[in-house]
Amino acid sequence: MNRRILQRMIWKDARTLRTLAIATPALIVGFFVLLELFAGVSHVGTERMGLAYAIWMLLPMLIACGAPAVLIGGEEESGSLAWLQTLPAGWKTITASKLLVTSVCLLLAWAVATICFLAYWSALSDYWIDRIRQSSGLPEPFWIHCAGAVALSIAVMLSSFTTAYWFRSPITALVTLVPLVIAAIWGVMYAAVVILPSAQFHGPPHRVIQQNLGTFALLIVVALLVLTGLSLFAAWRRLTWPESRRAGRAIGEVSTGAFRPPQDVVSSKLAGAMIFGRPRPLLALLWLQVRPIRWQLVLLTVVAIAGALITGSSSEEMLLVGHSICILPLFMIAALTFYSDSVRKRCLFLYDRGISPTGVWLTRVGPTLCVTAIILASLVLAGVYRDAADADHGVAWSWDNRLTITVMIVLAGFALTQLVSQWSPRPTLAFFAGPVFVQLAAFVLAGLLMFYTRASAVLLLSSAILLLASWRLTPKWMAGEKGKDYVVPMIGFIVAALILPYVVVLGARYTTTPAPPIAWRQQMYSIELPRVDPTADKVAILDPAYVRRLETLVLKAVVSPEGRDDRIAKELAATDSIGQHLSFKEVMQIINVRSYYPLQFHQNDARSNLAAYLEPHVYPPTPRLADAREKQFDAVRVLLKWSRLTREQAVSGGANFNVLMGVAEISDLVAARVLVAYVEQDGVTHQLKELIQLVPDEKLVRESRRNSLIRSWRQYQSKAIGEQFAGEYSHKPTQWWLAVERTRADRYVDELCRFLLDRWLSDGNSAFGGELAELQRLEREAYLVSGQAISKYFEDPELSDRVSIAVDADAWMDQLRRRAVD
Repeated sequence: MNRRILQRMIWKDARTLRTLAIATPALIVGFFVLLELFAGVSHVGTERMGLAYAIWMLLPMLIACGAPAVLIGGEEESGSLAWLQTLPAGWKTITASKLLVTSVCLLLAWAVATICFLAYWSALSDYWIDRIRQSSGLPEPFWIHCAGAVALSIAVMLSSFTTAYWFRSPITALVTLVPLVIAAIWGVMYAAVVILPSAQFHGPPHRVIQQNLGTFALLIVVALLVLTGLSLFAAWRRLTWPESRRAGRAIGEVSTGAFRPPQDVVSSKLAGAMIFGRPRPLLALLWLQVRPIRWQLVLLTVVAIAGALITGSSSEEMLLVGHSICILPLFMIAALTFYSDSVRKRCLFLYDRGISPTGVWLTRVGPTLCVTAIILASLVLAGVYRDAADADHGVAWSWDNRLTITVMIVLAGFALTQLVSQWSPRPTLAFFAGPVFVQLAAFVLAGLLMFYTRASAVLLLSSAILLLASWRLTPKWMAGEKGKDYVVPMIGFIVAALILPYVVVLGARYTTTPAPPIAWRQQMYSIELPRVDPTADKVAILDPAYVRRLETLVLKAVVSPEGRDDRIAKELAATDSIGQHLSFKEVMQIINVRSYYPLQFHQNDARSNLAAYLEPHVYPPTPRLADAREKQFDAVRVLLKWSRLTREQAVSGGANFNVLMGVAEISDLVAARVLVAYVEQDGVTHQLKELIQLVPDEKLVRESRRNSLIRSWRQYQSKAIGEQFAGEYSHKPTQWWLAVERTRADRYVDELCRFLLDRWLSDGNSAFGGELAELQRLEREAYLVSGQAISKYFEDPELSDRVSIAVDADAWMDQLRRRAVD
């Protein structure tokens, strides 16, 4: 091996690979910068740490996969690989040069990625570092993961060299790379299972590797040596066999003089096709597009459809595997759009003959777009099958959410990748530049689509812009113009495709924002409410009397009945407190509720749970049950007393809207259900009539709701207790580009307050009718969705749920009053 020739070969390979070698570290730095800039998109936790880990591990794989394809496949496409065989350089020199250059570039990428990852990790606060470690968001011990990732990248690099030398088509080499790497990994794992006792494979993978570090290291080294031998054999075969075969043929042939055309020209495929007449230009262009990539297109389509069909499995793990198998072939299919014409600048042949650029564009985009549509159709069918099979509601597809997002992202990714495949100065680079461009676009659009999850259809506009870009740039591409005149418009189209979704979505949200109700707001400020007298006696409303949901009472401990009569008497006699002697839990025990089926501890079953929990046990008027019956009536007296005192406090300002809903409204509902049950059994007896007279009158109910709601609205405007209205916090977005959402939230708080006041002041809760859905819409627009959990089973209810309890309470109270009058 001549040292001087090796140095010149290294210089040539370094210049060939410099674009990828510089772009990959730059992308690593850029991705980490974008991850830090978009810190407000997601919480600092396992999600963002998972992204950082993915960037650190996966981006150096671009060198491992792409460098052999560029150095070997790219030279095959340009014809320089055959030219190398005419130089005084043996196959060992050529192979060593490419391997050394690729190894140095891979080492550089790993160094940059590790430095950025550690810098990103060290920039986190101690609080988040502890949170991430507790949730296993950091791969620890880090050095084991780092060594494993580097070993995997070396295995990928050697496998890529093997496939690049073995197959003349760089696309075929890239497609067969994945099975070879998977076979190598499974080989190591199978050897480990055979060598090590199976009992040592219990526990986390990193723990198993730590316990058998030497064995795993030996197996990895053996696997890398096997892959090195395969790559050297493939290089020897590729760089020497053509010479030996040509030499053999030259020895066996006898010179017959001047050159003659081959005798089988008449039977060639082109001549055979001409027998059936001159083909139409459109069909000829399609033939020129499909024939060079037919096998790659078929292979990628089969792999992608197989991955799409796997997504129909009932397992969530198989769903992720299916998506992983399907997405990569889709990108490669899109990268094949302009590949065959870009090899050795075959597009110049079409340009020189004056062929219509529109016809060329249609026949290039059409086949790959149709194949992408077929794969998407298989994804849809798999999703429909998964939904129909009712396999797993937790990961089931839905037509308006996950499936739509997947289709839109695939179409937008196809549009961007086909544009990159047209621009790429080297055809093979398009298979690596396409996914990178898609990832960069995903980072830019993440701030929008992660918030507006149902606005993914806006990506159709981006897809149309990117397809329009390749159509408008097709004449320049056919003429071989890849300079400033091509790049500047291409960048402009990409920027427009990324900005347009923000403009459309945020513009739509801005135009649909309600106008500020100036007159109504002035009226709200001008309403005079009773002021709280600091010298007046105030009724203390204690926590035992407060409950946001009746279902949560089943989670609390049962109260012993010992001394219950004394506690009831003290609670009824107390004038300065509510819930000091008796809790809501014990009141419900006294009422003796019954349920015909077990309560479901889930927020979605709140209404059915409430209906089941409000079935009071009604005792007949017999002497044997007189004590239990009287205790129930005492419990009703306690509830009605709590309701009346709480409403009086709400009118004067001593109780806020949250307390009113959590004490008075629920107390009225339970008391009314008990009284109605007894009226239906016994009729309106004298004792029941006395209890009905304790029910708060409609005027007190209306004033308590009105005054507490107005005070809550004013506190929200002054931000005295934060972004809280009607007992719920408004979780408005904090990202700077979502200022329109904060404005909308404030406007919809006004709309929500006006909605409630109009109905409560007009005809009470009966005016709601079927408008609870409208109330829920206003609540969502105001971001009054609480995430503070009471327990592991429940979340704090939304305002609409609490208002619905008040609606039910009014309905039962009205029924009770009518029965009493009748």
